[in-house]
Amino acid sequence: MKLRAQLLVFSCITSMAALPAWAQSSDSSGPQAGAGRPVAEADSTVEAIVVTARKRDERLQDVPVAVTAFGRDDIQRYKLNSVDELTRLTPGLQTAESAVSSGGSISLRGIGSGSTNYLGDQAVSINVDGMQVGTLNIRKTAQIDMAQIEVLRGPQALFFGKNSPGGVISFKTADPKAYREGEVSAGFEAVSGDAYVQGIISGPVSDTLLVRLAARYTRLDGYFNLKSVPANGDPLIVPASVDEYPVGDEYFSRLTVIAEPTNNLKINAKLTYYESEVKGGSATIGQRVACPQGAPQLQPLHPCVADRDIYVGGGLAVASTLVPGSPTSDQLGLRHNKQFLGTVQADYQISPELKATSVTGYYWFDEINAHNATVGPRAILLVPYLPFEMRQFTQELRLISSFESKLNFTAGLFYEAREASGAQDAVFFIGPAPIVVGTERTRQDQTAYSAFGQLIWKPVDNLELSGGLRYSFEEKSIDFFYRNADVTDRLKRDNISFRNLSPELTASYRLSPDLMAFASYKRGFKSGGFDAGFTNGAVGRAAPRSFSNTFNEEKVDGLEGGLKGSIGGRISFSATAYRYEYKDLQVGAYDPVSISFKVLNAAAARIQGLELEGNWRTPIRGLSARATAAYNDAVFKKFLSGCYVGQTPALGCNRTQNPANGVFQEQDLSGRRMNNAPEITAYGGLLYNFPFSDDIDVDLTLDLEYSDSFSTNLRQSPYDKQGAYTKVNMGIRLTNPERNWDLSLLARNLTNEYTYSSSGTVTFTGSGSGVPSARLGDTSAPVNRGREVMLGLAYRF
Repeated sequence: MKLRAQLLVFSCITSMAALPAWAQSSDSSGPQAGAGRPVAEADSTVEAIVVTARKRDERLQDVPVAVTAFGRDDIQRYKLNSVDELTRLTPGLQTAESAVSSGGSISLRGIGSGSTNYLGDQAVSINVDGMQVGTLNIRKTAQIDMAQIEVLRGPQALFFGKNSPGGVISFKTADPKAYREGEVSAGFEAVSGDAYVQGIISGPVSDTLLVRLAARYTRLDGYFNLKSVPANGDPLIVPASVDEYPVGDEYFSRLTVIAEPTNNLKINAKLTYYESEVKGGSATIGQRVACPQGAPQLQPLHPCVADRDIYVGGGLAVASTLVPGSPTSDQLGLRHNKQFLGTVQADYQISPELKATSVTGYYWFDEINAHNATVGPRAILLVPYLPFEMRQFTQELRLISSFESKLNFTAGLFYEAREASGAQDAVFFIGPAPIVVGTERTRQDQTAYSAFGQLIWKPVDNLELSGGLRYSFEEKSIDFFYRNADVTDRLKRDNISFRNLSPELTASYRLSPDLMAFASYKRGFKSGGFDAGFTNGAVGRAAPRSFSNTFNEEKVDGLEGGLKGSIGGRISFSATAYRYEYKDLQVGAYDPVSISFKVLNAAAARIQGLELEGNWRTPIRGLSARATAAYNDAVFKKFLSGCYVGQTPALGCNRTQNPANGVFQEQDLSGRRMNNAPEITAYGGLLYNFPFSDDIDVDLTLDLEYSDSFSTNLRQSPYDKQGAYTKVNMGIRLTNPERNWDLSLLARNLTNEYTYSSSGTVTFTGSGSGVPSARLGDTSAPVNRGREVMLGLAYRF
């Protein structure tokens, strides 16, 4: 497979590089590739962006939804090639890595799903070309050749269904044009040594058929340094097989075909393939960021700080022989995954005012993962086997009107079928002989059906009233195996279903041609499900129908409203205020005591806040500014959570006392700020473009991003906290007036801040909770990259 992928990407890119003559010889009536005009002649008005937040094309400033949008120019300028990179420009958006195959986590306004359950739905979902993908593993795929990105904040149940109580991130990939164009580009990141080469070729095949092919190869050379300590005769200290992380290869390709067989029918088909092979498993990124006892526990002395140095080793190869199916004897592990995404959108114009749309999607993800989960050079917790596979099929049908009359509508049907399976095993080296937990394997099947509709009424020219409703039904079933034995009968429930009715009411009023006010009432939900988190063998020891591994449906309802407008064509702005109440908020946590992952329901939570966005093309020719700021007050209204390791009754672990031994089991987080919910976040940026000479134009960018401090773990120990930080980014891009080549230098995080959005207690460290003698454990976190400096070169033809 690796050889086939290399040949595929290599052949695509080399064939693209050989095609400038083909593009230049075209007699296309469209613009030449890269055609543009001198910067000095650029428009002085703010760019108008069209979004699809309500499944119809509307100007960003006209749609009554809290949405941030990035056009193709911003995507290229800031190299927004993944969900993670969006966090720099979108206050309140956070991502984090995971030690399991869930794909990590995304939170928006403090609402997320955690990263412990690879079978669960997401609170902030990712939509790619109309398909809502059911796992955050899709964020691992480099989102190459993007046309537009939309970040929809707040519940989006009416049009996006059950996976959107926190929001939706929607990617629209580039389509071929009616003229021929191509691009060859390459990039290099100086700190890690990562490098990529990319090619794009696009154009008409016939009068009714357009094709676009994009391909990219990336060589990962390792941003973080993997370090160890002298073994001094300790057999559990084994140096890592590589010196950096992540080290490996990524392959990406996408084919887009647009056919218009008749004047009324347009079919847009996209096929995306991605493959990644990385040395070191998903847990390799973890570092000890706090050691409250003054030194690492159960480990030789090494620093406890977030930086570029990760202290981790390999491990005893015998672990792989003890776990059937282990893909490697190298206990540093590996992470190999393959992803395929296919979407077909067919638009049929029934009449000038009525359009029918069909969106069909298929997604496949297959991963083999193995890692050293110790978080330290002395390997005492190895996970030699962690595979995951998911297949998802979706079908949506929509009918949309655009009558000249006062009433219009959207109506739709949706179907989803998904199956997912995964396994986990672990080996502990904490005694005279290794302890093998035994492989836990799960398989889940689920189907979902929904119908939705919206009426839009304009009783007068300036007023729009809309109301919509979505009915959803979903059912899930699970099979659970432990040490190859079917233990599904140990579960309290192995089949569950959910029904939900989510209404939405919106009013918008145009106060002037350039100013709109809107207000909305929304309800949303996220279906409950089965917790596939590692149980550390508990499911195998449970009595029949006694093991509980389900969690309840999450519901949300609330209000938001705001203003959107522009001033003189040079300034665009929006202000949104919101307040939402969540019931049975789904939260995930790792329990280092039982060495298990759990999904819980917080009884009630509330978020409220204010978000501001603005764009300004200043009177200074070529100078524009962009700024966003968010205030978010997110608290648990009612939530009894498990205690963190080392939490004594005096520190708050003083609820739900076990009558048998007098130990307190829970803490009351009611009234506490939710994790991953900084109170203040802000972003500000300047762009200055000017002609350096007749042949060279220059773009200069300066950006600052700020985040208040926030808790990074559900259980909120004093060490599970990211302090306030400011990151500075700068860039320069040289190009010609026609924009058919550019040379760019982008420096991210010049302040070299090492931050993290999730953390937890290191397994086997600390002791007890709920008793005065409890002892705090060490804290680990997957740390984000510090300073990066990227050089890019592109040629368009």
